Amino acid sequence: MSTSSQNSLSLDESYTACDDIARRDKPHLYSCARHFEHPETRAAFAATYASMRIIDDFIDDIPNRAQIAGDVRAAARVHVEKWLGRVQAADGGAQSDEPIWKALADTFGRFPIPLHPWNNLANAMITDLFVPQFEDWPHLKRYMHGASVAPAIVFMHFVLMHPDGDGTFRCAWEYDRVAEATEDLAIFCYWVHILRDVARDLTLGKTGLVYFPHEDMQRFGLSVQDLHSMKEAGQATDSYRQLASFEAARARDHLERGRAHVPAILADSLPNHGRALTSLVETYAVLLETLAAQHFDVFSSPVDVSPARLSEIQD
Repeated sequence: MSTSSQNSLSLDESYTACDDIARRDKPHLYSCARHFEHPETRAAFAATYASMRIIDDFIDDIPNRAQIAGDVRAAARVHVEKWLGRVQAADGGAQSDEPIWKALADTFGRFPIPLHPWNNLANAMITDLFVPQFEDWPHLKRYMHGASVAPAIVFMHFVLMHPDGDGTFRCAWEYDRVAEATEDLAIFCYWVHILRDVARDLTLGKTGLVYFPHEDMQRFGLSVQDLHSMKEAGQATDSYRQLASFEAARARDHLERGRAHVPAILADSLPNHGRALTSLVETYAVLLETLAAQHFDVFSSPVDVSPARLSEIQD
């Protein structure tokens, strides 16, 4: 899309452009958000999610990220900081002709969501630039607060949003309570992503990415090269299956703790919004069990929830 055509977009067209970005690759978060009761809420979610997708995609598209030169890394960090500045400007009501920022400014004006998630996402993206592999679980968990918990907190705000009757919406809970209720569920979902996408992640940016903590891989006698070898051979080793089972158990622990918050969320959200949350959690729970049933071997063939089962869960 040219700059001139972007500048001519109306607010509705800007929201549509955000929706196009948000639904790219059919992410489960977006699919479940269609349960939100009001069209304005669905559009606002798309604007917030698109604003996060563009910086995440920018980082993912950097070639050879594990080996990039210092000046390239510094320039990328500046890009992340400028992105965060645009988010902050939108929150302040700054007008823009660019679709994402036009729609995001309108969203912030009607849906009060603190900027903490965007700040945390920026920190995670900068971590991506400087950390080739996570040392241990606490290190990865800190990263997840930006990479996974941040967009999930925004999603949860929309789950708990109610119309005020004047075109604005309010969240039923304070930010800290939303964040607390979201954290474990988001960490669970991110672990499922890691287990599902480990083979694909090895191809990102040419040099590939590995999200398993170094300490955990050492525990099962695995190296990054071993993962690449499994991808080339098209088969997981017993050691990898043991690692994946270990991380899956960790994921289930977070799912159990996260589910403890769900009844209170459902009590304070609109019925359709509660459905958005439960369908999201169930999608990832089924995906994890599908992975487990196939012994976590995503190297021989991709593993995912079947379209029929996915439709059954999310509809």
